[in-house]
Amino acid sequence: MGLAEDVMAYQPVNEQEHVDRELILGRLAHDPHVADRSSLAHLTTSAWTVDAAGERVLLCYHNIYDSWSWVGGHADGELDLAAVAARELAEETGVTRARLVDAGAGGIASLEVLTVDGHVKRGHYVGS
Repeated sequence: MGLAEDVMAYQPVNEQEHVDRELILGRLAHDPHVADRSSLAHLTTSAWTVDAAGERVLLCYHNIYDSWSWVGGHADGELDLAAVAARELAEETGVTRARLVDAGAGGIASLEVLTVDGHVKRGHYVGS
């Protein structure tokens, strides 16, 4: 299945996910650059990482938001978001032998459209 089919198979758990799912499907259908940062609304993904016993969670400190979060990042042209999540996990933490668990229909655990507040990155201001 492709990404659009995976998103279609996902069953939203609340109104926010339903609305965001439709927005994501629209972007996938109409924006050929949706997986690239050049697109105003582009894809990212993340990985909720736990140890084998399910007792510990791996979090990273996010400088821009001054908070702890799970790992993730930009698709950078890749529509296989599971591969992107694995890449981001390796880049951000060094963990390279993680395995995905079944996340249900479409292989997606949750959907969310996020806004990005203006911030300084590498010494330059990035607008919202």
